[in-house]
Amino acid sequence: MKGQVHLMEYVLLSFFVLLIIVMLTFFLTGWQMSSIGSEKTRVIYNKAEFLMRAFANSPYINRNTYKEGSMFEDVKLLSITCENLQKLYGTDWYAEIETIEASESCTEENFPLCGKWSYCKKEGESITFELPVNIYRVVTGKVEPAILKVGLYR
Repeated sequence: MKGQVHLMEYVLLSFFVLLIIVMLTFFLTGWQMSSIGSEKTRVIYNKAEFLMRAFANSPYINRNTYKEGSMFEDVKLLSITCENLQKLYGTDWYAEIETIEASESCTEENFPLCGKWSYCKKEGESITFELPVNIYRVVTGKVEPAILKVGLYR
């Protein structure tokens, strides 16, 4: 009888130890999964921030005499395409530049009177950063304030 009690105690102790090990495994797995998700979000934010800085300081669209960046020439903005920019920055991103008094998207037909340039824009969830920039109007020689939006699709 005493041996049976000791055996039962051993079985119950083993059961609780195994239960604790299984619960600890589930806890650690869940914690690891949540940290992987937050790491992925951090990487996406860092890439979106990099794209914002690279786009704002790109010599292909900035005015040549303005070395600080964020002074875009409207002629250069009209001449570049999504395909050209994807060669530089990869895919799954978009950029949009819109003047404060944005009228319509820029094309060759309405060029000096437009105020919105959009590159690689498509539907989908994205992380977007915004930055105030200036647009140098080559025809008039004036500078207009604008907002640069750069987003990275998830």
